[in-house]
Amino acid sequence: MEIFKKFGQEISYTDILQIDGAFSEKHKLYNKSPIFNNNNGKNLAKVSIVKSASNNNSKTFAGTEENFKLNDRIDLWENYWLEYVNAFDKLINVLPNSVVTVFVGRQAIEIGFKYLLLKKTHQVKNEHNLEILSNQFFTEYAVNEDYMNYVCDFCKNYGEYIEGENVEYFRYPEYKSNTYFAGNNTDMEWLSYNLALILLKLIHYAGLDEKF
Repeated sequence: MEIFKKFGQEISYTDILQIDGAFSEKHKLYNKSPIFNNNNGKNLAKVSIVKSASNNNSKTFAGTEENFKLNDRIDLWENYWLEYVNAFDKLINVLPNSVVTVFVGRQAIEIGFKYLLLKKTHQVKNEHNLEILSNQFFTEYAVNEDYMNYVCDFCKNYGEYIEGENVEYFRYPEYKSNTYFAGNNTDMEWLSYNLALILLKLIHYAGLDEKF
């Protein structure tokens, strides 16, 4: 197959699966870390993370921790947000007409709202609807900058007339109540342009322009 060449010309469906890669503890052997917006994520949440004991039990560490300190949570959300923006930026150039590109852009906006709300309220809202998140963001921050005009309007209309109030639109081909993807006439590049504009506005509002 002409895919997954990054892992070498010889990768094949007949290769033996490296099952130890499914355990968090084993990954420490390779001393690697996820990358967030081109930065090594090794030291993220370094104050809060409690290192699991080193032993021969590959199931010791399940990959998550509880009770992070607030500043570590904020840093983690910020870096997650910026990495989604970074991925969206790359996908716009590589797959401009892909449903995946639009979904990643939409997800970046959701994470951006939640990051900003966490900074303000110290809580993460269990909500995926962009209209609700944008309205809460505008309320909590009392946003009145001119460049932020129509952000809430776009989120409302996007949720109602593009997603059909299915917050995982573009992620799956089927949705609740026996409904199916019908966006065959959707201009993906136009959607991505508008999503990119919202992200630029949120990044500037958050004072993170220099991160890019």
